[in-house]
Amino acid sequence: MLLNDPEPVEMRGFVDTYWYSANVSRGKIPFARPILFQELELDAVTRDLGQLNFYYAMTHSLSDVRDKVCKRFDIEDDILFTYGYDWKFAEGWQLRSRLGHLWILSRALKPPYKGVDDATAREWYVRETLATLWVNFYAAIHYRMVPYRGVYFKSGVTRTFDLGHGFSLTGEFCAEGGNKEWNANRYGHRITWRKPDYHAGPTDLRAGLTLSYELFENCQASIGIHRFDMIMDEARAQGRYHAAKGYRNDLTYFVAGLFLSF
Repeated sequence: MLLNDPEPVEMRGFVDTYWYSANVSRGKIPFARPILFQELELDAVTRDLGQLNFYYAMTHSLSDVRDKVCKRFDIEDDILFTYGYDWKFAEGWQLRSRLGHLWILSRALKPPYKGVDDATAREWYVRETLATLWVNFYAAIHYRMVPYRGVYFKSGVTRTFDLGHGFSLTGEFCAEGGNKEWNANRYGHRITWRKPDYHAGPTDLRAGLTLSYELFENCQASIGIHRFDMIMDEARAQGRYHAAKGYRNDLTYFVAGLFLSF
């Protein structure tokens, strides 16, 4: 090997902490109480064989609500292992492929939870991201096996603008939803005057703007404003029923955080 050859395996990653003014979990009606979100990612990147990723995230509720509905927001751990490959096929164009397995542990829930002793959900995960000179397109599909079988998807576009002097602005727009089984399990049958007839398709739309500032090399601080809008009628009915407990079908929320890469 020549002295100036790249290392066969490069280790890199990031850690960050974010404050959200609302809990807007995927596939759920948003809960209008603040949360603290922390995550860590470690990547082993090879020259020719792609990369392996380990990802861990923890969600802490900052709410003092302790009823049966809201307990599930107290603490959640996500653990994800993925394999990925980046396909560079033109100047400024890249396709990033990721395949992984995800474990979701809801520590606030008392077992058994739908037949799972440790209140753990398990999913397979596929994500494709097309980076272009103008915008990035992405699509992710999750296949949940435990505690029920269902398919969740999320697709959207992002664009980052360099404002100069260390500032950048990122915009994002996305839609998410699932198949009939996913939507029925995530929103429930119990709380409306008629049993909802869920169908497959998108359930909500989201949009957001995030302003970032580079404090120093590999460290950024950011603030953002985001918007959530439920578009599926059956899911909106569940939100209206639980509005007094903090659920919202349409919600503007804020985020602030610190990101450190290495």
